[in-house]
Amino acid sequence: KLFHGYKKLYTQQDRTLTETDSLLSCCSKKLKVNINVPLKAEQRQEQDQTHKTVEEDRKLLIQAAIVRIMKMRKMSKHQPLLAEVIAQLSHRFKPRVPVIKKCIDILIEKEYLERVDGQKDTYSYLA
Repeated sequence: KLFHGYKKLYTQQDRTLTETDSLLSCCSKKLKVNINVPLKAEQRQEQDQTHKTVEEDRKLLIQAAIVRIMKMRKMSKHQPLLAEVIAQLSHRFKPRVPVIKKCIDILIEKEYLERVDGQKDTYSYLA
């Protein structure tokens, strides 16, 4: 017998258990092992994978915003383009300037944009 209601029922070596006592304190002296420890490494890997996919998705959103802006403007200087990309995407996330610059370079490589000759901070849209 262990506990039955709120009464004292179990006695072990002149000790009476009450409802506030823990059953493990008198019944087992074995070492407790936390079996959830390996999950933390798996969670870390899962978090890293999730962060990578989120970053890739964000890069695609930034590239799409740049292309939309450049389709409307046809030509744009660097600072106004950055400002408009940040304004368009600020309701979803806060894009960082170095990531936007990388996306502009990717779009130049893909031949969506080109730098205007003689003006290194001006881009034009290629259709």
